[in-house]
Amino acid sequence: MSRPGLALLLLSLVTPAVAAPAPRLLARMTRVGPAPADLVLPDVTVVLGLRDRPGLEAAIAAQQDPRAQGFRRWLDAGEIADRFGPRRAHYERVRGWLEAHGFRVTADSPYRLALSTAGTAAQVEAAFGAGLALYRDGRRTYRVPTAEVVLPAELAVQAVLGLDDLPAFHPLVRLGVDTTALAPSDVALVYGTAVLAGRGLTGAGRSIAVVARSDFHDADVTSFQALFGSPSGLAPARVLAVPGSHPTILADPREETEVLLDVQWAGALAPQAQVNVVLALPSTAGGGDIPQSLRAAVEQRAGDVISMSFGLCEPDTRPATTEYFDALYAIANAQGQTVVVSSGDDGGKDCGGNDQTLAVNALAASPHAVAVGGTELDPLFDPGGSATGYGGETAWQDAGGAGGGGQSARFARPSFQLGLGFDGRMLPDVALAASPSTPGYVIVRQSPRVVGGTSASTPVLASLLALVNEAHGVHGLGQLLPAVYRLGAAQGAGTHAPVFHDVTAGGNDAFSAGAGFDLATGWGSPIADALADGLDDVPAPACAQDLDCMIPGSGGRQRSCLGEWLVEHAGLVRGAAKGGYPTGTPAATQTCRDGDPTCDTDGVLDGTCTIRVALCVSVADARARDRHGRLRCAPKPARSVRLVVPRPGDTEPAAASNREALTAAIAQLPTEPVGLRDACTAGVPVSVPVGTRTTLKARVRAGGGAVARVTLGCSP
Repeated sequence: MSRPGLALLLLSLVTPAVAAPAPRLLARMTRVGPAPADLVLPDVTVVLGLRDRPGLEAAIAAQQDPRAQGFRRWLDAGEIADRFGPRRAHYERVRGWLEAHGFRVTADSPYRLALSTAGTAAQVEAAFGAGLALYRDGRRTYRVPTAEVVLPAELAVQAVLGLDDLPAFHPLVRLGVDTTALAPSDVALVYGTAVLAGRGLTGAGRSIAVVARSDFHDADVTSFQALFGSPSGLAPARVLAVPGSHPTILADPREETEVLLDVQWAGALAPQAQVNVVLALPSTAGGGDIPQSLRAAVEQRAGDVISMSFGLCEPDTRPATTEYFDALYAIANAQGQTVVVSSGDDGGKDCGGNDQTLAVNALAASPHAVAVGGTELDPLFDPGGSATGYGGETAWQDAGGAGGGGQSARFARPSFQLGLGFDGRMLPDVALAASPSTPGYVIVRQSPRVVGGTSASTPVLASLLALVNEAHGVHGLGQLLPAVYRLGAAQGAGTHAPVFHDVTAGGNDAFSAGAGFDLATGWGSPIADALADGLDDVPAPACAQDLDCMIPGSGGRQRSCLGEWLVEHAGLVRGAAKGGYPTGTPAATQTCRDGDPTCDTDGVLDGTCTIRVALCVSVADARARDRHGRLRCAPKPARSVRLVVPRPGDTEPAAASNREALTAAIAQLPTEPVGLRDACTAGVPVSVPVGTRTTLKARVRAGGGAVARVTLGCSP
């Protein structure tokens, strides 16, 4: 090989995503000029990512399956690093490269997920090929990279974050008016934590981590506890994201109000739970800030529950940033931590201002976090202003804001949301009182005042979950969402006692509330005592993982995984062992009863079963293995996918409609790269008239070919 060719090979570059500045932010700023060469960037995060993400997901699923040996067996940092994190040699190679280029490693990750480093603008440009420019907005000056980061491919770095320090994360607290507002005893009565308190539960021995960036006055917390008759409540503790740092109270009053709301209400329902306030230095706004606080909350396992009440516009956020948060959430779940995040206060248009684009809070969009929405609550106040019971809720939308909700554009629909429609991760998952005025929440900042927002509903849920932890005798419940969705679905089907107040009225300016799950309030508000009891008998999942609902195709053991139909409903007919697949694999013929909500998605007796299906191609199907543990069908890149039945020209109305919908879904499969692996279409509602059967066939070619086939029947 020639020397130029060798050099090209050694210097082959990748372009990991960096935290991109929002164009509309820069549009209102004035460029000052290049950043000084000696400008210090105190927290540049170099993200390596996870090595075995599917393995981590499988471990988390097992932790939530009472039938599995790994049920509620939480992992420690060393096990997570060795099983799922980058290999130590890879981590040390990146670390050495950064130090050789002048960067000082300020913090190592126990999971080997990322490195925190400090360097100068000159070192950033020399190492990453990204110069920095200064922009002015009013009295503030910000640094912004002028190019994408480039790194040697052999470093396998996923992302570099923290090169800019533009404002991104914003507190979601909303100020209310000085009228009658909720006290802890009111919330306890309405949402059922008073019942748990009656059982002697106080949150003792449990912990809640509050992600924050502004310090606060302890006297305000003490005054809040005294005001509501709980002076015996534990004092919050500060956990410093950077040991030895000196956090300060930020000048923006919303920041101090936010942390006081979070701290006071995180401990309000569970007064003996330890509230740990995780603080990052305000001076590290770019790469530190909220990411740094969250990272410390996870790495130091600062709480059985992690509560975060900040917003981040998803369309303005690079995938690398959302993926980093998602990885931290997933690791938290594996350690037994439940992450709860505010869904936002701008309805279905979370980017705020005059931006009418449908968008969600990027921080709440991960399927590893519980997205908490908002409602307007009627606590049946008596003349003295005390709640007397649950008088109902509507989706929050008033002059103070609206509960966040919608569909993520970054995260695909997780398996626990099968059958709910849409293609992406849907949120919120649950909702609690959030309006700042109908009614708001009391906090103390120098004096009592009224606030609201999903900033309030989130720490309230965290406090509620601390009691649920205690009720179960555990120090962590991990990833709760699969159980939440199974309980919600069973409640809707009438097969389980209610664990949620189903909010069916109102909307959040983009989506309406309705029976069951909706994009305004999720499953509704939790009934604490019923939820605590319900977690003891969570219904078995229809599709704990997608493979549970997939029907292998034809073509023998070598090609059966090339095309598989995924039928999204409970009660699938399971077949005998065949073709290397075990007993219990879904059969190729499935029947639904008209109006049965477990399979007929509209749940209506209307002479038609509406069954949701998806087509998956080149599946890594772990159900069929040889005696050496290898996959019997090794997935190959699919070159073409074509719907065969229903046939073109079929004029029967249901068949024509089904073909149109399925063809459109198949057309949306990614075409780059040409070879498809582990790709599924969106779920498609297929209509099957009562007393008939509908057959679906699709041909998938990948070298050889296979036919995916399923027959769906509908009985009266």
